[in-house]
Amino acid sequence: MSEEVALLQDKIDAVEAQAKSLRETLRSLDADVEKWASKRDSLNDQGKQLREDIRRFKAQRDLLHEQIQALKAERDNLSVGLQEERRKYHALEKQFLSLTDKTIQSVDEVKQRIESLDWEIQTNPLTPAQEALLIKQIRELEQEGVIHRERSHVNTKLTGIRQAIVAFKRLLFEVNDQIRSFAAESQEHHIQMLAKTEVFRTVKAEADHVHQRFLDCLREAKALRSTYTDYLQQLRDLTSQIHRLEEEKRKRIVDAEVEAQSKTATEKLKEKKKMSFEEFKSLLDKGLV
Repeated sequence: MSEEVALLQDKIDAVEAQAKSLRETLRSLDADVEKWASKRDSLNDQGKQLREDIRRFKAQRDLLHEQIQALKAERDNLSVGLQEERRKYHALEKQFLSLTDKTIQSVDEVKQRIESLDWEIQTNPLTPAQEALLIKQIRELEQEGVIHRERSHVNTKLTGIRQAIVAFKRLLFEVNDQIRSFAAESQEHHIQMLAKTEVFRTVKAEADHVHQRFLDCLREAKALRSTYTDYLQQLRDLTSQIHRLEEEKRKRIVDAEVEAQSKTATEKLKEKKKMSFEEFKSLLDKGLV
């Protein structure tokens, strides 16, 4: 082995050692790339599930909020209705009290008094003046009876309105109770949404960090793979140089052998001695025969 070839072989050995070390580093980096990619994908899947949970809790919260708004509108309408019934009740109550102030006796007392006066007119001999006085009293009692009937009618209306007010209050209680229930449920969904959002932020931050590690490893592997490719090209170039030197050496040996055969053949030709085929061919190649 020539000194030049030996130097080239030393270079090849050195480059192969560097390439081997680089291959090990690349295998380690490829493993890291796969590891970070797997972890990133796992975190992204977790983040996707968290986003779905957040959307679900938000949708449930918003739906309950819409229902609460509808219930509040219903409550407002019920409050208006209740106030209207109370207004009518107070107006009728004033009318009832006014009619009550206009009565002196009860309905039964008025009836009994009318019957008593009528009986007195029918059974007793009365002067025209006495009879007129009794008839006047009966007319006054009859008018009080009309007031009692009107008062009774107003009282019936008051009873109906009181029942309506009780119904309105019951409905308002039920609506308010439903609002409180929906509000508590909505708050629970909101709290769960916020908790999931906080977890999502943590997972996303970690996923972003892991993805950055993945990209860093990928870029480093790409750069090292380029260097490794350069090493391979150097090995090919050095090997090619060795092959060229070996071919040149082989050619020199062949040329020397041909030259030696040609010299021997020339001498034999001069001496008219028998020569081998190779010797004769060497003279042909030089155009000596």
